[in-house]
Amino acid sequence: MSEQYEEYRQLLGCLPLDTISYAFAYGSGAVSQENEDLSEKMVDFIVVSNDSLRFHKDNLSQNSKHYSFVRLFGPDKLTTLQTKFGARLYFNTNVRSNNRLIKYGVISTDDFQADLLDWSWMYVSGRLQKPVLEVVPPSDAISSQIKENRKNALQAALLQLPDSFSLEKLFQQIVGLSYHGDFRMIFGEDRKKIEKIVKGGYPKFETIYKPLLADDKRLSLRGNKIEQDNSTPSIYHRLNLLPMAVVDGLCTRFHAWDKRQRDVEEIMFSMAHRHDVGDHVAGSLASIVSSSSIRQTAKNALTAGVTKSIVYSSKKVLKMFRSIR
Repeated sequence: MSEQYEEYRQLLGCLPLDTISYAFAYGSGAVSQENEDLSEKMVDFIVVSNDSLRFHKDNLSQNSKHYSFVRLFGPDKLTTLQTKFGARLYFNTNVRSNNRLIKYGVISTDDFQADLLDWSWMYVSGRLQKPVLEVVPPSDAISSQIKENRKNALQAALLQLPDSFSLEKLFQQIVGLSYHGDFRMIFGEDRKKIEKIVKGGYPKFETIYKPLLADDKRLSLRGNKIEQDNSTPSIYHRLNLLPMAVVDGLCTRFHAWDKRQRDVEEIMFSMAHRHDVGDHVAGSLASIVSSSSIRQTAKNALTAGVTKSIVYSSKKVLKMFRSIR
């Protein structure tokens, strides 16, 4: 096992892990981004719990200082806050562990799976479309769902790309799926974030997506170049592979200009004939991302507390200004 895995496993060791079925580190503190040093970064984790109530009970007993004033409401209310609002995550941030700062989000196994397969909030699913560092290994079932999420990401990206494009462009499109529509990309995030993620993690992106590309009979990969079949039947096929939340969004957009009652199959068939189908896929995704990012950010401000929120947000804004110099 790698030194980084061992280090990050120790960082997460400050938490009660009895109910954790899967945990991973993500973002610039876990996977190198271009011209950035991992050791200087806060490490972001997501932990998936089979019993969120028990996790919060144990964590309040063990790490009450990780929580803001909302700890006073008790584990039942914390669990309700986690599972009923935003993207169904409860984050604690600016936590000191083994002389590193960490941030961790807790999500229930059911909500985790709903986001992976249906893209209900495009939050954990978006993070797992990019390379991550697995700290608590997934079960076979979760591993299969992660792969399905990445297959879906590939389909959504291909629908927005022309007949011919590069691997780098594909990876940028995949990364952008969970960022376009996020208000923080307008104010609060590094403007070169997508480019840095792809350049820093390029070999890992190849490891994830090249096998999926090889399995897709509607495209061919020659070196660094991809050519895909953009015929109507191929587009229709890809549309029917999209997760439910994206399909629902496409149906909503369709009904904006056609009020007649149509079933999903008819709507997808009609969409497949449109020259701007990629724009509609992008719009459906942006709507999901926009809604969940606003609600989750507001929730994070509450769970982090005023002081930690100001510190965390100021670092993000400073980084944004540096990126646009």
